Amino acid sequence: MEKNIIEASSQFISPQERTQLVRLCAALSADREAAEDLAQEALFEAWRSRNTLRDPARRPQWLAGIARNICLRWQRQRGRDAAHHSKPHIILPAQDDPFADLEDTLADDFDIEVELERKELAQLLDRALALLPPETRLVLVKRYIEESPLSEVAEQLGTNASAVAMRLQRGKLALRRLLMSDLQHELVSYGLSSSSNTWETTPLWCTLCGQHRLLGIRDPLKGALFLRCPACIPEIDEALSTSHCLSTIKDVKGYKPMLSRLRIWSHHYYRTGLREGTIACEECGRMQDISISLPQDLPDWVLDDYDQSRPRWAWRNLGEGKRLVSIRCPSCRNSCTTTLDGMALSLPEARQFQNDHPRIRTLPMQEIEAEGRPALVTRFESVNDTAMLTVISDYATYQVLRIYGGEQ
Repeated sequence: MEKNIIEASSQFISPQERTQLVRLCAALSADREAAEDLAQEALFEAWRSRNTLRDPARRPQWLAGIARNICLRWQRQRGRDAAHHSKPHIILPAQDDPFADLEDTLADDFDIEVELERKELAQLLDRALALLPPETRLVLVKRYIEESPLSEVAEQLGTNASAVAMRLQRGKLALRRLLMSDLQHELVSYGLSSSSNTWETTPLWCTLCGQHRLLGIRDPLKGALFLRCPACIPEIDEALSTSHCLSTIKDVKGYKPMLSRLRIWSHHYYRTGLREGTIACEECGRMQDISISLPQDLPDWVLDDYDQSRPRWAWRNLGEGKRLVSIRCPSCRNSCTTTLDGMALSLPEARQFQNDHPRIRTLPMQEIEAEGRPALVTRFESVNDTAMLTVISDYATYQVLRIYGGEQ
């Protein structure tokens, strides 16, 4: 019997479609080894549901939707720990690939921190669904997870479409009440509540001590993000990481994707400025010099809360010898300021390191000589294992000379 099913399903799909299905499952699951099995499961599901394909012209999208549901179920079964240790493998499609649009979208939009947050959010929704009555949960799953039409859901449950629609409406209201009450604290951590002007717990770990969740204030409409560690930065009017009206994080709601985009922007902005010597002001676009300076050499308005609209930068008093990278615009009184630690954390290698090891701590900076010139050593170590990342930078220019580690 099983042999007959395999033969029949093999005839249902062409070798090219099967290859494309495997490729799509690899992109969706971020696991090459599991992609073959997931594609096979999707194939069986498609063959069993072949009568639901109403428009043959949309066959590629139909197959992709089935593969997506299979991969989502597989990811949920793997659980949170597996999700945090998965590594993405994005496979670019061929020119004539009918899945090209979907795969291009995945490749272009893929951000590992965003994907991890989506997986965690899916688990949060699973927990909320588990608290609903079985019949309510069943209707919501069939309609919104399996994407079954109302008529099919009604037929499967032995009722009519009106009754199913009413149950769906009640189910959505019940789910909303759960998310706004019992699970509200966790929902806030994923940035799905309204913008906050008070400190709230985020899903991010402090990169200074690695021991505490960061507190945050964010406003996606303005592109504002402020973070502080309750232990390292106890003052409520100071922030460890700050951003105010930055376009790259506007309309981004979650703390993780906001910080991810901020670090990508930081890497390109400061590195370009240091390489070229000047960079455009983020506010008005005028070209400004970039400097590596001691805090006391900067104007007071760069480090203080000059417009009373944001927390002060907590590292304005860094200690003897500690310097800041700064772009300041006297015309519009806008400034962008960071530290060598912040620049090191924004490196692609460091972002990948923290993706693999979400809880890291920053070790004391060291001065050494490398390649015949003064250099600074910035080190990050994992809290949960022995992994360590070391970045050696030129003392005068902060140019990266060497990067070591990243693996256990």
